[in-house]
Amino acid sequence: MRRSLVVLSSLLSAATAACLIGAPTSASTVSEPAARHAPAPDYGTVLNILPPGADGNVDAQTLASLGPGQAGGDPTSLLSGLANPQAFFTTATPTNPPHFADQLEQYDALNATDPAGLTDAKLPLYFKDARLGVDPDDVVRTETPRPGVTIRWDKDGVPHITGKTDADLAYGAGVANIETRMFLTDVLRHTGAATMAQFVGPTDADIAQDAAQLAVAPYRPAQLERQISNLVKRSPEAARLVHALDAYIAGMNAEQDTLCPASTASVPLPGALGMGYGEHCPVEYAALQRPPAPYTRADIVSIASLVGGIFGTGGGGQYTNAIWLQQLQEKYGDAAGRRMYDDLREKNDPEAPVTSPVRAPYGGSGGVRPGLPGVALPDLHPKAQQLGTGAIVNPDGSLSEPPPGAAGNQGNASTTDPKPTPAHQHLMQTYGVDPAAEAHQIHGSLERAMEGELVGMSNALIVDAAHSAGHHPTAVFGPQTGYYAPQLLMEEELHGPHTRARGVAFAGTNFVVEIGRGVDYAWSATSPYTDITDTVVQRLCNVDGSRPTVDSTGYVSRGKCRPMVNYEHTETGLPSLAAQGSPQQVSFLVLRTDHGIVRLRTTLDGKPVAIVRQRSTYMHEADSVLGFIHLDDPSRVRDAQSFMKAASGIQYTFNWFYVDDRDIAYYSSARLPKRAPGTDLDLPRWGSPRYDWRGYEPFAAHPHVVNPAQGYLANWNNKLAPGFSSSSQIWGDGPVYRALTLIDRVKALLKAGKPVRRSDLVGAMIDSATVDLRGAYVLPYVLKVLGTPDDPQDAAAVRAMRAWVAGGAHRVDRDRAGGYDHQAAIDVFDTWWNPDDIGASCSPDCGFALPKDALRHGLGAYVDALPEPLDDHPRERIGSAFNGISWYGYLNKDLRATLGLPVRGDYSRSYCGTLAQCRTALRASLHRAVQAALDTQGVSSVADLTYDKSLDDIVSVSGGVVGVRRIDWQNRPTFQQVVQFTGHR
Repeated sequence: MRRSLVVLSSLLSAATAACLIGAPTSASTVSEPAARHAPAPDYGTVLNILPPGADGNVDAQTLASLGPGQAGGDPTSLLSGLANPQAFFTTATPTNPPHFADQLEQYDALNATDPAGLTDAKLPLYFKDARLGVDPDDVVRTETPRPGVTIRWDKDGVPHITGKTDADLAYGAGVANIETRMFLTDVLRHTGAATMAQFVGPTDADIAQDAAQLAVAPYRPAQLERQISNLVKRSPEAARLVHALDAYIAGMNAEQDTLCPASTASVPLPGALGMGYGEHCPVEYAALQRPPAPYTRADIVSIASLVGGIFGTGGGGQYTNAIWLQQLQEKYGDAAGRRMYDDLREKNDPEAPVTSPVRAPYGGSGGVRPGLPGVALPDLHPKAQQLGTGAIVNPDGSLSEPPPGAAGNQGNASTTDPKPTPAHQHLMQTYGVDPAAEAHQIHGSLERAMEGELVGMSNALIVDAAHSAGHHPTAVFGPQTGYYAPQLLMEEELHGPHTRARGVAFAGTNFVVEIGRGVDYAWSATSPYTDITDTVVQRLCNVDGSRPTVDSTGYVSRGKCRPMVNYEHTETGLPSLAAQGSPQQVSFLVLRTDHGIVRLRTTLDGKPVAIVRQRSTYMHEADSVLGFIHLDDPSRVRDAQSFMKAASGIQYTFNWFYVDDRDIAYYSSARLPKRAPGTDLDLPRWGSPRYDWRGYEPFAAHPHVVNPAQGYLANWNNKLAPGFSSSSQIWGDGPVYRALTLIDRVKALLKAGKPVRRSDLVGAMIDSATVDLRGAYVLPYVLKVLGTPDDPQDAAAVRAMRAWVAGGAHRVDRDRAGGYDHQAAIDVFDTWWNPDDIGASCSPDCGFALPKDALRHGLGAYVDALPEPLDDHPRERIGSAFNGISWYGYLNKDLRATLGLPVRGDYSRSYCGTLAQCRTALRASLHRAVQAALDTQGVSSVADLTYDKSLDDIVSVSGGVVGVRRIDWQNRPTFQQVVQFTGHR
């Protein structure tokens, strides 16, 4: 600890010798409020929670008080325990640093409570008060960073920001962002700009992340600035908003200068590249040897493009679909192949749980139609292919794939993360922190999302006035953005001329409240993955008229050969303590046509073509801010209809949920393309005027409903509405989706006939949060097919799994005794479902997996080629689990048909075979699974099998020098609101 302070002190001395700058502690801060600011009249009760806590910056003094290298029982070096991101340099306590991890304790405590025993009076134990305004006695400190701006920080560390003008309010929001999320925001802006390799060093993880971001949003700074310039021209309101954005940026930069006054581009230290230091400067900058740079408009749009590209997009699966369809047709013939594709696609499965009961046709009905004139099917077996945007440009001009990078997940670090080189060990020993490794953990989890993996466990559960206590609607809802320390979202209250709201926004975009509550209403969002991205095929050419190949960088548009936008995105990775050595230059290829970003170059009927990704929100990321700002404006939102109108201004794909004292409502936002006749949502189309989009769908075409007759709204990223086709990359909208756990519980509450209380909905949510979806909705039919096996241990396994199902198929330790109930059943079932994932001793050659063995009769060897993941397991340690996995629905529907049970939308064939065939296959598969489970644990009886619940623990990704403790698995939103309004303006 002392050594860390000595080294940091020497860095400060070097900096002050170079620039003679002092280090003020904060901007015009006093310990007591300069003026009283009592809570506003409230119209009901809003509670919320945002783990781990409101604050996130850690300076050298705070790090020293915790003791670097004290990681709360986990390995002290991140580098010696890369399989566990919680193995950090130091771990926060509930009280130190202040407000860093205090809400994590409340959040986790709910999972240790009996859901049936919850009462409204107990809710403040698990959620904090989220009223507008702040009681004078709860104000801890007040600051006035400039005239017209007041920030009051409450006892939970939440800033309540008041601005005389819109610009004043935004300035204060910028100050608060840097005070709580300075280094995290820096990581996000570099990730959005695809410059992580330059920021922390050109490791495989950084290079892979930058390549992934370029494939989504390859913007140059001028293009980002142009989005803001275009926004100004839309209306006087938009011009006012941009003026506020500039003030927001000014606030961020002013606070950076206050916290890190000794920042400089170069200091007289050997090999130094610059630094940032000050009494309250986040310690990462000194350790990383990177000075904090001023923010620009382009930086904010970069962050917005990153967030929108992960949580607010969908579609683009047409190329993968085309390959899979052709594989099936090659094996089974055109007609049978199409039928099998339609079975497994479940584009409009009548059994899929939906959010709105109101039909909203979109995307076509019926099966896949590869013969339409606008469909363009790339060759299944091309003789040549070439890479597209995101490829590495080698010194000789050749192209290569980017490294695998951070292909793991939040809970399991990538094998390509920085290895424990002497430079990294020096960072840990000297500073107690490796900021480069921290950044890798953050953007590694983001990379998965940008490469198409479904993210989010956002959910919403709302009951209407007729069924709620007091005849006022009740809601429990929230978004999930992963578990980070500090959280990607930051909480705030904003009060200005056009704003009165409290809630959360992503770091670096918090000049608006994106999700939260207004004066007498509240709202939330989930990700629907709506199809706003198409795969477009364009013929390649050479502008000189020569014969084109897959290497060509010209494309045919309206009968003419035009050059692609073709440049190299180049970064220079400079040496630092995190990445020593000579400077390294990395160049990525960027190719773009008039339709979008070139993903790949291949052939169609033997002729070279470009595979292009066209996204409706490309170059329009900034436009959605107008919709967000309207959500915060009490003059704009007065009821459900005006809320939906405001939400329709948001072009990202989100499900929006609303509640006030009278109504509940749902609206799905998106810049939703009108597709041309002759095209198929599922398949690539030709890039020509005849098959291009015909504009965008109007408000009425979007799924929406107010006060549905069913009496509730429930969503957990599931299908939007009947007739609204599932997005081209979504194959899991079948009969089993995790929303069923919410729907079944809210239906039971309504059926009981008692008015639903807030605590009833919270209980339903947290009870759903520990359900193994496979165990609850798939395993019962598997067990019916199995019957009673002859082998004694197999029979014991079946009895154990039946008991687990009868108990609700939970994975929970509410009394924190150290283990789950039904451990033997859980271990056998996990082994049976995917032995490679659980690490069975037979892996990787176990020769069984329940999902594949159940469908092998109908799919044969192609069961191994189906381009869908087998599972989304809590062992990923990210909290979110069981999301959008198609295999769950496949087994549920096919086994019900095999058993002769009612099925709607049945398949064209039985994939498991007759009941006798299916039983034989599943019994053989179970026998191998039981033996593998016994062998792995070295026991001879199923009764002796155990399951280590810590394998499921949620492990937060650190965005700074301080981590937080792991918590028991729970499948629920990160930011969550509990709402019931009883009055209205």
